Formats: sequence, structure tokens, C-alpha cells
Amino acid sequence: MQFFLSQENKDFKPAVTSSIQGVHVICGNKGEKGDKGDKGSAGKVGPKGAIGPVGSRGKPGVAGPIGPPGVLRIDVCSSSTEGLVKYNQQLKRFAYCDGTQWSNLGSLPAYGRSSLLPAASCKEIALNKAFSTNGQYWIKPSSVHPPYQVFCDVNEGWTMIMKIDGNKENFNYNSELWSNKKTFQSNNLALDDKEAKLASYWTLPFNELRLGMKVAGTIRWITYSYNASSLYSLIADGQYRRTSIGETKWRSLLPRSSLQRNCNREGFNTRSFDSYRMYRRTRARLGILGNQENECRSPDSVVGFGTAHSTSGKNSAGNEALCCSPDNGYMSTKAIGYIMAR
Repeated sequence: MQFFLSQENKDFKPAVTSSIQGVHVICGNKGEKGDKGDKGSAGKVGPKGAIGPVGSRGKPGVAGPIGPPGVLRIDVCSSSTEGLVKYNQQLKRFAYCDGTQWSNLGSLPAYGRSSLLPAASCKEIALNKAFSTNGQYWIKPSSVHPPYQVFCDVNEGWTMIMKIDGNKENFNYNSELWSNKKTFQSNNLALDDKEAKLASYWTLPFNELRLGMKVAGTIRWITYSYNASSLYSLIADGQYRRTSIGETKWRSLLPRSSLQRNCNREGFNTRSFDSYRMYRRTRARLGILGNQENECRSPDSVVGFGTAHSTSGKNSAGNEALCCSPDNGYMSTKAIGYIMAR
């Protein structure tokens, strides 16, 4: 049999001629590709794969976003805050959580008894009424200074600053102890006759001063209001700062005092302002001056602390009046002086 392709397709080009058992076939070029047929139906699900070895883990997933910070409710007592201790500023008490409720620990019995828990001042100890015995306590008036020990009057809240023996010259007017920030015999922490200068001189803020003079075993006190960041801030620079205590109150520090009738200049760094006489005349770091003339150029009498005199330079605390018509006769009374504050 012999096949012939139509001549209508003029682009036809014979490619292969083959004879199969007498059949003569002429094959032309490959025709164009037909359209894709429809997708066949899905095959059957294959068998489940074998389980992997024990302990194997897949790759970790992507980390989620960071959540908001949590809030610890320390005002709520619960099992999660059991054992928590908080301080109630208003009641001046500590309280602890027992797992169900807050229980008071009481007042502050340790305040001032340890350098680990110092009081801000002796006044704070007095307000807390934790102690009734005057003596040595720890205070820390500010965050910039370490705690230190002082003598406290815990009944009235007075903090000791210094003690001066009028018979000695350690605290005379020209002593460097008035202008530096160094303690002096700071282990002498009792209301006794031993001199001391404590760190409270430059660290303790106050709004009241308490001055005392001890003569023949008896201490006489005066108090007055004065606001300052420290006693050092009032004295160290040598500038005169006026007080208004009054002559009568100053003289009450001693059983029998004598002053000249005029001048009556009082305060911190009290002295003559006559440059020629300034270093020869009577003066005081804290006290009152008297003069026979009706001015303060040449005072010769004084009641005070940290003093110097025109007639005698060896009385650092007390009353000196050895010249020029003092009103109660000549007097040289050396006292133990105490300066306290709150």
C-alpha cells in the first residue's frame, strides 16, 4: 500500500521514507503541540512515614514580640509577696506581709543604735520616742556624708556639736577648729567636761540652737531660733552675723556675769570693725561684747564661746571683764561651753 499526503500543504517537506512489509510510508515533520489535557484525579494517600528517633526536636520557631513590663504590686499582700517588708512614712513603722495581710513590726527601735540604721538627727529619734536615755547615737543628716556618732538629748531632740573648756586654748577665737571640717576628740561623746568637735559642726542643718555653760557643776541653758545649713556655714568664713538673743539672756548663762554697759554687739564672729584694733580687742565666735564707750571700736568685755580678749587671751568660753568699768565688777569666769542644735 502506498500513502500520499495532500499537496494542499505546500510547506510540506518529506522527511523519511520507510517500507514495512510492502507498505511504503512517507512521514512528514512533527506537528504542533496540542492543548494541555484536564488534571487527572488524585491518587490514593500513601502510607504514614516511620516515627523519628526519640529525643529529636524540630527547629525552633520565630520568637514572638516582647511583652510589656510587669508591675510588682508591693501594696498588695498575697502569697506571691509573702515575706515582703515595707515602711509606712506616716506611721513611722515597718510592716511585713505574712501571705494574707500586712502586720506592723512596731516603731523603729533600732533607729540611731547602729551605723547601718542611723537617724537623720537626734530630733528624729526624739520624735519616734524609741529611747528615753540621753547618750551616744548614730546619725546621718545627709546622703553625701557617712553616718557618725554624737551625743543626743533624745527627750528634747538636741544634737551635740561641740564642747569647749574655757580653761584651754583649743577653741580660742583664732583656732583653726572654727574654719576647718575636721573633728576634734570625737570620741568624747558625753555631756561632760572633755572637749570635742563633732562632724555635726559642718553637716547638721538646724533651725534652733541650744547654748550651755557649766560652772561649779551646774549647767545653765539658753535656746533661740536661727536657720542654717550648719554651724560651720555661719562661722568658718569669719563674717559677722547678727543675732537678737538679748543681753539679759546671754548673761543668764552664768551665775554672776559682768559686762561694760555699751556696745552690746552680739552674734557670730562678733568683733570690733576697727582694722587697727581688730586683733587686739575682745571678740567671740558666738557671743556678746561690751564697751565703756558708746561704740564698738574697742570692746573689753564678753560673754560667749570661742573668745579672745584685750586683757587675757586664755578664756575660750565664759565671761571676761577685766577692764574699764564693767557693770558687775571685774570678772574672769571660765566655763565648760556646750553648743547643740536641732
